[in-house]
Amino acid sequence: MKKQKIKPKGTPKEVNAGTGRGQVVKLRPAKPKTSWRAKLPSPGQWLGTARQFVVEAWQELKKVTFPTRRETLGTTGVVLFLVAVISIFLGLVDFGLSRLVSYVMH
Repeated sequence: MKKQKIKPKGTPKEVNAGTGRGQVVKLRPAKPKTSWRAKLPSPGQWLGTARQFVVEAWQELKKVTFPTRRETLGTTGVVLFLVAVISIFLGLVDFGLSRLVSYVMH
């Protein structure tokens, strides 16, 4: 039969008891949990931060330079051309690899 070690209640817990270090750790009582509603800002603070966000976003939008119609059409044309070229290339590679696999299988 094994001996059971009985620790009296209220004593500090030992960490790494099997390693021979014998370090004693004092346990602290748990902190009371605050509800999630208590962590929310008040409506006045929320409105203030929302207003500040809108003002700063508006200031940043004033700094933006939007492209002209000509620039937009030019870049759109480049994108469409490159999509066509890449799709043709990938189609040819796919066709070649499928022919190669069918040749190897037969």
